[in-house]
Parts: sequence; structure tokens; C-alpha cells
Amino acid sequence: MSSSKMLGKKFLSVLSSATLAASCLAVLPTAPAVTAVAAGTGSYIFHDTFESGTDDWSARGGCKAAVSSDAKYMGSKSLYLSGRTASWNGGQKSLSTTTFVPGKSYAFSACFTNLTGSDPTEFKLTLQYSLNGTASYDKIAQTFANRGEFVQLYNAEYTIPAGATDLVLVVETTEETCDFYVDEIIAAPAGTKIDGPTSKVVISKGIRKGDVDLDGDLTVLDLIELKRGMVRGFINSTAEENADVDKSGVIDEDDVSALQSYLVGEITEFPVVNNHLSMKDFTDKVKGTIVEKEPNSANSTKNGVTYGQIQKKSYYSTTCNRQKDVNILLPPNYDPSKKYPVMYIMHGYYEGIDRMLTKGNADMHTREMIGNAIAEGAAKEMICVFPDVFSSPTLKACTGMDETNNQGYDNFINDLTKDLMPYMEKNYSILTGKDNTAITGFSMGGREALLIGMKRPDLFGYIGAICPAPGVTGSFNWSADNQPYFLMITGGSDDTVVYDNPKTYHNNFDKNGVPHIWHYVNGGYHGDNCIRAHLYNFFRIAFQN
Repeated sequence: MSSSKMLGKKFLSVLSSATLAASCLAVLPTAPAVTAVAAGTGSYIFHDTFESGTDDWSARGGCKAAVSSDAKYMGSKSLYLSGRTASWNGGQKSLSTTTFVPGKSYAFSACFTNLTGSDPTEFKLTLQYSLNGTASYDKIAQTFANRGEFVQLYNAEYTIPAGATDLVLVVETTEETCDFYVDEIIAAPAGTKIDGPTSKVVISKGIRKGDVDLDGDLTVLDLIELKRGMVRGFINSTAEENADVDKSGVIDEDDVSALQSYLVGEITEFPVVNNHLSMKDFTDKVKGTIVEKEPNSANSTKNGVTYGQIQKKSYYSTTCNRQKDVNILLPPNYDPSKKYPVMYIMHGYYEGIDRMLTKGNADMHTREMIGNAIAEGAAKEMICVFPDVFSSPTLKACTGMDETNNQGYDNFINDLTKDLMPYMEKNYSILTGKDNTAITGFSMGGREALLIGMKRPDLFGYIGAICPAPGVTGSFNWSADNQPYFLMITGGSDDTVVYDNPKTYHNNFDKNGVPHIWHYVNGGYHGDNCIRAHLYNFFRIAFQN
């Protein structure tokens, strides 16, 4: 068997196994709230303060658990969970079924914070147990907190599942992999009132024009936040997108006027300055322009054409707790007084920031390809960003094809949205929002582009995937009011690494009626010729709706 086929079979095996394992983690609903009764600390079953040690807590997964004085809710110390590479990595403590009787209820409380990494972070208190020999997981409590503030997770009456054995109390996060601290972990009789800190975090109720304070309703408070945001800035990208009520791409007095008119009943719908085609209509419009392979001239340097400058930069990733390198390809004659859309282009397994720009199976000519397209008037002027996709907080680079390294790639969504995109906004003259942001990638980068695109259609309006790796899970769909504008998946007939996996994704979207382009390259292998064919088309379509 050829080395590429052996790698391909291992790739499929590792990624598919990881996906299956992840899908087996069931989360059950929280028990209903009851009226709590006050009780002194003397009635607690246990009260872990970490003042004199770890109180029988240990690390879960590949992280470390240690007592720290860097953050504390009460006293002088807390339990510090560091070096996490997955959301389920955290702390754990075994519970006796003699003390915590299955079928009976108890009160649980714990106070969480993180000082670095994601902001906000959603924390979770979980019971791990065995039932008929099968590992099971049940949510006790979960909530968000802003970085740097403690928040209490509390359930006054949580019922231990009947028949459960091997009880383990777990502190973890729902998605993030940042280090965190936990303090004042308490178990008590059911109904015990346990006081703790609440969070000031504002959690978005989703994309809705005019809902600037993100509470799900349109009130005069949104008008106040809109005016305040125009002066001081908005609390996050969702609030900023909601503030642009006329979808003009600029937040100005027209948006203030439109929101005010809506609130007093003068209008029942917001005016729209730029009417975008629907995903279906835009896909229908551009599908006739798709070519199977790029012409040879697309990759050549041409007389009279100006090409963009490549800048090698680095930024600090709070997600990874280290500096990360990035290549940034500016448009020809980049002018800081103008604003440009941005495309993020991601490499595959074991690869780096040069792969999609200059160094592939042979020399890549991405700079020439986009420069020629812009010179022809076929593509918008844009900034292209080539990141280091691997985003483990404990490993600087990929060390193998296994679940630990898979998680390092899947963690890129946090590095991208919380570190790299803010860096780009701060240091370059860019347009923001889904109208002006595209994402695509090759192999593992294609997998990440699909995962990120399905999770964050509010940020990315144009999504691509080239020979995407296995492991994409989710609905393979978007809500009608929050779709991207364009989706394109490229596969090759001679791909001996991921084989027909790209077609599987195409079929999943097709079954759900999601408009998209299935781009098949005859003779296309897992490498440069599929990448070039995809980028040639994707450059010409992005930001055109």
C-alpha cells in the first residue's frame, strides 16, 4: 500500500473515532428548582476551601490540578486547573454512594473564574457515573462568567440518578480550553441555601436587528446602547451587527433614526440599504461561473500587474497562552485609509502558515492568483490571512495524528474569534461582519472552516472547504434568518487521504436542502491542484453579494 493511502486510512480512522467518542457524551436536563432553606456550614456534607490542600480533588484528562493563591473567592486559595486541551479536562472528586445515595437529592455549589483565555466562559458542574456498566454524564449546573469575575454554579436539589455507581463530581467548561480556578465547592442536604457570586456577563440572544443590549427585546435601552456604542464601542461583534439596523455596513445616525422610528411605532420594519440575495439566489447566480480547474495563466506573474505584500506577523493568543505566527497578504497598493474585507485561509494537518500561500506540494502562487483576479476586476480587493491553525494551550505544534492533536485544531475557533480577529481589527483597516468576512481551508483546515462556519454564520458570510477531513458534526444546516451567503466544497477524484469524505459533507447539506456548490476536480489529489482550483473560484465569488 502506498504511503499516502496508509496516511489516508489512519486519518479517517483517527478522526472518525474521535467524532464517535464525542457523540457518545449525553447531557441530561437539570432538576427543577425548589424553595431553598437556609443552613449553617455545619450542615454541609463537605465544604472544600483549598486552604490546606486539594481536598481530594485531582486532575481530569491531561491537565494539572494544584492549589493557587492567584485567584480566590473566599479565604486565600483556590483550586487551579491548568494545561487543559479539551473542555472536559478539569477537576474531579469521587463521591461515595453511601453518602450520596442514588435516587436521593442534594444541594451542590461551586464558584468558578478564569483570568486568561476566553471571555466570557461557560462553566459546568457535572456528575459522571456508571449505569449498567456504561459511563454517563449529567449536568448539575452551568452558567457563563466574564473573565476575572467569580460566578456560582448552584443547584439546590439535584437528584443522583437511580442505580448510579462510581460517582465522580466534575468541574469543567462547556467548550473553552482556558485555565480556570474553582473555590468553595460545597455539597449539602437538598434545599440548603448556599450564597455565592453572580455574573455581570451579557449573553447574546442572537442576531436581531436593533437588539443592541442583547436581551432579546427591542426597547429604549437598545437606543441608549446604540448611541453609547457609536461613541465608546459596542460590547461585542453581535451587538455591533445588531446596531447596523439598515445593514448599510456603517453604524450612523440613520440607524439611530430607524430604531427610534421603530420604537415609537412609526415603522414596523427596518429599512434595508443593501438588499442581499438569499443564499439560494446568490448560489444560483454564481454557479455558472464555476470552472473545474484554473487556467495556467492564473498562477503567473504578469507585466503591468501589481501584487500584494506578504507580511509575517505574530500576535499573543490568550487561547494558547503564547505568541502565534501568521502570514498576512495585503491587497495591491494597500491603503490604510480604506477598509477591506478579510478572507481566512487555513492549512491542513502537520502544515504551517506558508502552506497555502507559498509552499505546497510544489510552489504555491496564491499571491499571483489573487493579484491577477483583482487586476482583472474579477475579485474584490481583500486582505488574506494565513493562520497557524493548531491551537493547543499546551503543545506549540502538532505532535501526532490523535485525539489530543485533533482537539488542538478544533480549538482554533476560540483563537480565531477571540484573538486573531481582534488583532486584525486593531492593526489593519478592515471591514467587519459576515458581509465582509470569508473562511476556507484545506484538509483539516477545511474541516475547521465547516465547523466554524456552521457555528458562527453571524461572522462568516462566505464558507469554503477543500478536501475537508472527517470529523465535522452538527446540523449541516442554518436557520433561515442566519444563513451565510455562500458555501463551496471541493473534492478530488484522486484523493487517497480523505477519499470521498468531501462528497459525504456535500450529501449532508444536499439532504437538508442547503444551497451550495459541489466542486469536483477530475484528477484532483489531496493537495495543490484541488487547492488552486478552489481558490481560483472562491476568490472571485467572495464578497460579491
